[in-house]
Amino acid sequence: MSNLKKILSEYEGEFNPNGWAQLEKRLPKPTFMQRFGKFIVGGAAGALVVAGVLVAMLWNNDEKPLPDEPIAKAEISDAVQESTGNENAIPVSDKTSTQNTEVSEPKQTTMVSETAETKNTEIAELKVEHEPAKQTEPAVSDEKQDVASNNQDNQPKQTPKTISEPSFSVSCDKRCTPATAKFVAVGVDADCEVVWDFGNGKQGNGSNAICEYRKKGTYTPSASLYRGGKLLKKTTLNAITIGETPTVDFSWRSTDNTYTFYTGRTLNLSYKWDIEGKSFTDKSVDYEFVRSGDYPVKLVLTDGECSAEATKSVKVVISHVYFVPNAFMPDSDGVNSTFGPIGEDMDFKTYSFGITNSRGDVVFTSTDPAVQWNGRVNNVGTAVEAGVYYWIIKTVDRYGNSQTRKGTVNVMR
Repeated sequence: MSNLKKILSEYEGEFNPNGWAQLEKRLPKPTFMQRFGKFIVGGAAGALVVAGVLVAMLWNNDEKPLPDEPIAKAEISDAVQESTGNENAIPVSDKTSTQNTEVSEPKQTTMVSETAETKNTEIAELKVEHEPAKQTEPAVSDEKQDVASNNQDNQPKQTPKTISEPSFSVSCDKRCTPATAKFVAVGVDADCEVVWDFGNGKQGNGSNAICEYRKKGTYTPSASLYRGGKLLKKTTLNAITIGETPTVDFSWRSTDNTYTFYTGRTLNLSYKWDIEGKSFTDKSVDYEFVRSGDYPVKLVLTDGECSAEATKSVKVVISHVYFVPNAFMPDSDGVNSTFGPIGEDMDFKTYSFGITNSRGDVVFTSTDPAVQWNGRVNNVGTAVEAGVYYWIIKTVDRYGNSQTRKGTVNVMR
């Protein structure tokens, strides 16, 4: 209406106030639905503006902080009024416009104000909900620190390395010459050097060393630990007593099937002979074999803890021992009037005795050691002439040993 008045006032003509009053009365007044529609449209527009602002703030919540101050009611009301505009306004009288404005604006302002307050309250609550999240970041950090601290506590703790005290030892495979001793050092630092004194005038280097003792005696070895040429430690080891290993050698001789075994060792030793499974502890041993053959004979000599042995093979030949004279005088009525073997042990399993002349003719035979030749053919015939005759004796004893002996005999007349 005010716009209409302004337009008409620009035209020339006589101003009649009554005419304007009549015109205002004739103009149609806005209905209740029109006024309510304007209210609804204004409220909806204000709600859309506030919702858009709220969505934008929530959408950019991670990037932009919420406003420190709530949105002013006047700003929201102005925004609602600007969005509503006067497009639907119908020119009426100032009074009607004033009345409409007085009727509509309080309601719109109240609704918008209440809506703005509600939205501001929601915004403030959202701000309050988000601000504690930022304030609790230190608490989360403390919690992470606690978790990290617990992880560190659960991890195995590394204890500082402790260097063990070096140890030195010696061991021998035997305590008799030649004896080999092994020297070992354990726990020695890489920048250290071990020097061994073997106690026999010789030395060695390194964590492992070997020494051979070839003479009988007691030795006291030691180990010295050096770093950069400086002596750090010297350790004396247990004494080592080395005995002498005896030298074994023996010989033998035989007389009438009796073998005598002996050794030239004269030290204070112990002796042990092993002959055909039989043991003897004398320095020398007499032994009689019953059968011919090769026999191993072993001698063990012991000096304290040290011992040595030697084995030799002995070739044994069993001799049937008897005596055979080289001449006799038949029919002399004397002691030497017959001819044959003479011995004490003439118990043979088989026995064969034969005599021939120079032409090879047999003049006597016997299978009994007790029967001897009397100088006649087969002991009953003609007496043989004086001269040389040939004999042969074959014997086998009860152990199976056989022997053959040959010779000559001079028949004297």
